[in-house]
Amino acid sequence: MTTYTTWFRADDRRPPVLVAERLSWRVLLLGWLGLVIQGSWIAGLLAGAGSLVLLSAVQTAHLPLLPFWAGLHLLLALCTPDIRAWELRLNGLAAGPIVVAQGHEAAMLRLLERNPTLARTRGNMAEA
Repeated sequence: MTTYTTWFRADDRRPPVLVAERLSWRVLLLGWLGLVIQGSWIAGLLAGAGSLVLLSAVQTAHLPLLPFWAGLHLLLALCTPDIRAWELRLNGLAAGPIVVAQGHEAAMLRLLERNPTLARTRGNMAEA
């Protein structure tokens, strides 16, 4: 089971955004590029700039790069839900209820079961 936080736009026709509260394997493997791929442009590019600064500092100090690179990727992967929440708040979305489900689709169904008015007021949830 995974915990999902829901984020709602001011526009009633757009479906809510669900953010899984777990480690992101994409970000663990790709680092800041994984954040950009997931739609967190601001945080991803800031992390990319930070990784370039880290690379420069590590090379200047003549230290091995791999432990620092792996540590940065692990830190970003563990903090991905918080980073995405920050990015969504910057984009004007508001936090909604927390949903526990086995997958993204199950979380959306559970959200609609808990709040049946969402299906009527938000239009077709498949649009996006």
